[in-house]
Amino acid sequence: MVDAEDLAAFIGVLHLGGVVVIGHSYGAFTALFLATKHPELVRALVLAEPPAVSLLAHLPGDESKTGKAMFEDIQRRMVMPIRQAFGRGARDTGIRVFIDYVFNDPHAWDQMSKPARDETLRDAHEWDVMMTTGTLFPDIAPRTIRKITTPSLLLSGAKSYPFLGIITEELARLLPNREAIVLPDAEHQMWFQAPYSCRKDVETFLTHVGIQ
Repeated sequence: MVDAEDLAAFIGVLHLGGVVVIGHSYGAFTALFLATKHPELVRALVLAEPPAVSLLAHLPGDESKTGKAMFEDIQRRMVMPIRQAFGRGARDTGIRVFIDYVFNDPHAWDQMSKPARDETLRDAHEWDVMMTTGTLFPDIAPRTIRKITTPSLLLSGAKSYPFLGIITEELARLLPNREAIVLPDAEHQMWFQAPYSCRKDVETFLTHVGIQ
């Protein structure tokens, strides 16, 4: 994953050594890859709902069928249409597909305020490259995650997107040295909806693993 290699290079240029990496959503996904590829750089991880979508295709036991169906649905109704839209330069259409899918509402994008839509489109410029020459959700293997011994805190919102909740539960099963906290009133944007709780949980975790 290019973002993880960029982050590793940034840490190296600044001569930071082992760092605490706190990531939300795709930032948490980047942190997860960093810990697998450069474990010597990471003292602790805080992962808030990383979209490690490939894990859905490898759920154990009775969850396997549901996970595979969810993975295939994400590819068919979200990833492929987004890639097609960005491929023809229709950024608005691609973002509409994404928003409508994650909110499970075909009118979610239309119901957003114009300032919110404008802000979302401004933040989507990196997708112009990712969705035409890269991969939206790179694969990460369960066996790779099992090797991460770094102390890790998993944060999730009880009201977040269902597929992210399942992914977080699988990460909790795979990571050998982890704590997990579910914020009962938060959605995916937990850092905005419950900032004090998030900060307190992170500080408590870092104290517990001997960093603060």
